[in-house]
Amino acid sequence: MDEKNETLGRRIARLRLECGMTQERLAMKMGVTAQAVSKWENDLSAPDISLLPELARTLGVTVDELLEGRKSQEIVPAEPEPQPEPEPEPETTPSHSDGSRPKKLHIHVDSSDGDVVNINAPLGMASAVLGVSSKIPGVVNLNLNDADIDTTLIAEAIKHGEKGTLIEVDGDDGDHVTISLE
Repeated sequence: MDEKNETLGRRIARLRLECGMTQERLAMKMGVTAQAVSKWENDLSAPDISLLPELARTLGVTVDELLEGRKSQEIVPAEPEPQPEPEPEPETTPSHSDGSRPKKLHIHVDSSDGDVVNINAPLGMASAVLGVSSKIPGVVNLNLNDADIDTTLIAEAIKHGEKGTLIEVDGDDGDHVTISLE
């Protein structure tokens, strides 16, 4: 999708994934639930206006870039903003509670006609699974590009060793897709 025509929700999802964060991690940083982040990203709701400065800082952009999707020409704050505490450099090995890196890609689809698809694939096969665009016999058409899911951003999350829900999408046709790393 062209960044100029990108919705706020899609922009939040793209920026979150570019930062290598799961919905849960962004929610924790923002003091909201993962469901709230999912609703933002699916354009079912928008972040409270009071959260926008912190959300923009967390995602590494200005509020203008977050809202408008373009780089600001010049930023002239009305008053100096307090500088945030420097965040530690990203770890090459993430510090998960069990100290492990994700081992598999999980895609779960609940289709509107009652079919359920669960795909669990080792991370080594993730790119092949994410590239699937043919119909899985008798189940559901799993074409992630049709859902406007940027698989390169998922690959970045894999590279950063993220765990948890990366994307949760409710389609116009009633299908519900969840992509996570376990």
